[in-house]
Amino acid sequence: MLSWMRRCWQDNVSYEGGYALLWMDGLLLIPLVMAAFFYPIEALIAAGAVLLLSLGVYESCVIWKRRHAPHTHA
Repeated sequence: MLSWMRRCWQDNVSYEGGYALLWMDGLLLIPLVMAAFFYPIEALIAAGAVLLLSLGVYESCVIWKRRHAPHTHA
């Protein structure tokens, strides 16, 4: 089982691509969980603000790409 998981890890994870960024972002979850033990309201507000900011940036990129996409007419 461990050899299969190791093979999947080596086949699917590139340290130059998005999976490495996902693992690094996952490490940011640990301080948030620790802060939530001592400051639950503030941690919830911070997590919500980051989530809303991320969603806003993503949606603005989608809208910008739709408006600036080359128009192809047949």
